[in-house]
Amino acid sequence: MPSLSEILKSKAESNQQRTETRRAEKENLSALREGALEQVTTNPQLYADYLTLQGNNIGCSAGNVAMTLFQLQAPTKIGTADYWHQQGRFVNDADFHNGAQVFVPPKNPQYKGYFVGEYYDVSQTSGKPIAEIQPLSEDGNRMDNAFAALLDTSPVGFTENTELEMPVRYNDREGVLEINTNFSKPEVFAALATEITYARIHDRGRNRDYDRELFKLDAESVGYMVCRRFGVESPLPDTKNVGTLYEGYGADDRGKSLDRLRQTARNMGDTVERTIAPRQQAQTNNRNNVRSGSNNRRQYAMR
Repeated sequence: MPSLSEILKSKAESNQQRTETRRAEKENLSALREGALEQVTTNPQLYADYLTLQGNNIGCSAGNVAMTLFQLQAPTKIGTADYWHQQGRFVNDADFHNGAQVFVPPKNPQYKGYFVGEYYDVSQTSGKPIAEIQPLSEDGNRMDNAFAALLDTSPVGFTENTELEMPVRYNDREGVLEINTNFSKPEVFAALATEITYARIHDRGRNRDYDRELFKLDAESVGYMVCRRFGVESPLPDTKNVGTLYEGYGADDRGKSLDRLRQTARNMGDTVERTIAPRQQAQTNNRNNVRSGSNNRRQYAMR
């Protein structure tokens, strides 16, 4: 029979081994995150894939979305087991150990930092059908209300210009959004999401690094994510220059830049959703808190 001294020694060794194992898991996951972020912001096709997955999961941090992209086969809707439980769905027994490793916040708000957790794709779960927001269409009050709400997120005013060759354009010289009402409402909504982002990046002229071409991918990325959330048709941005735009960035800065774009799209989309589906927005916020863990800074990387 072991002595008390031997029991204490064995317990201490077990605790030390568990601590070292957790530290190694975090280090390995950090390395995976760095590699995934670098690949996503270097490879044009991977950036496009990332952007679609991020648009489908606007509450998830950019780093977690990038890591999931490299671990799961063609993911679409993702979240922790707790997130899916709140959706009325459960992770299949056969898939429970096949999730994507990600960083998740602690369940106890008194604890700080992040832990290693798992994301599962909707295809790995069973249960109630997912509650999706009804796509915006040309006709109906929902589109009109959504358009007005989106316009509320603009830091600048607007004017009608039916001679414009496009649905919307941010005039950085005058500091105003020009809107051509001859285009369809979905076309104007999609263009507005992008052009408002240009205006936010310009920051009323305070961003001295502002150049429309330089921030083109950022603005179009935000617009695409907003449109994807509401089922409004929007083409993927031209991603061929993504590697050049992020050249010289460290992994942490790449993640921060992507998260700022994500948060901008989320803030704009939340404003729209509060108008057209206030109850669903409240539920969405609660559920996103389970799987997000990202910061709320609304800044932009300096190119």
